[in-house]
Amino acid sequence: MTAPGAISACRCELGRAHRHLERAMAELEQACLAWGVWADSVRELAEQRTGISVADGLALLDDPEYARALRLGTWFDDAVAAARSAREAADAGDAGWFTVCRRAPADEQ
Repeated sequence: MTAPGAISACRCELGRAHRHLERAMAELEQACLAWGVWADSVRELAEQRTGISVADGLALLDDPEYARALRLGTWFDDAVAAARSAREAADAGDAGWFTVCRRAPADEQ
């Protein structure tokens, strides 16, 4: 049986795809954080414009720009969740992938 993540060490196209998936996951997490910083700046501007604080309740959600910024966040969250699911499936399948990988060492097949 192979160690988890071992397919990433393989030099075949399957290993390359797995490494791309790992990098994509990291990039999507960073994109989600960057969106959060941006959305927070939109919130601050909305609070200044309306005089309503998010701490006062949900009234700030009536501001169209802030509401739109929050809706955009769901796309980032969905992308991160999809990448996480793909990575979990890939990691769970590592051992089985070596049965189809032509470059796996003979003792791993």
